[in-house]
Amino acid sequence: MVLNKIRDTVNPILANIGGGFAKLGAPPWVWTLFGLVLSLVSMSLYSHHNFTGGFFGGVFFLLSGFMDVVDGAVAKSTDTISKFGNFIDSTSDRLGEIAVYYGILIGNWASSDIVFLTVTFSLLVSYIRAKGDSLGVDLKGSGLGERAERMIILSVSSMFGYTYYGILLVSALAILTFVERSVITMNALKR
Repeated sequence: MVLNKIRDTVNPILANIGGGFAKLGAPPWVWTLFGLVLSLVSMSLYSHHNFTGGFFGGVFFLLSGFMDVVDGAVAKSTDTISKFGNFIDSTSDRLGEIAVYYGILIGNWASSDIVFLTVTFSLLVSYIRAKGDSLGVDLKGSGLGERAERMIILSVSSMFGYTYYGILLVSALAILTFVERSVITMNALKR
């Protein structure tokens, strides 16, 4: 929600990023898959419960989020936006998110109950948006904690040694966002 509000300000920067990465010649889906690889590296790092694992787990999770920005910017820059790319992007985002939370679970950064809630509601936030879209309800930018905000909170908190508190905050934001989007969707469908 917060990051979507500054998108218009950031769009020229994203266009420059997209143009720069486009010059490397790789199609957008390559950057998408590279982002997924970075998420897998983050998972591996989080699976070690020590400051280094948390710090670099956060760094690589943040880098995977940056690649999610890059793939979209490259698609726009090269005018190659497609349903295929959209599918690969969305699927890779979910797989990467699940992988990172798995690393957090294995590394015992939070109890399995908390990690389960975080994964479940993070996925439900995305599901509600997709379902809303299919029903004609636009949920883009709706909710306190979209994926970008949740990634930044978890990454930054981990880099400062507060992975546990980051996962708690992400879990709470995911639950609130799920509820908020559900209410918006149901209200829109009642009309």
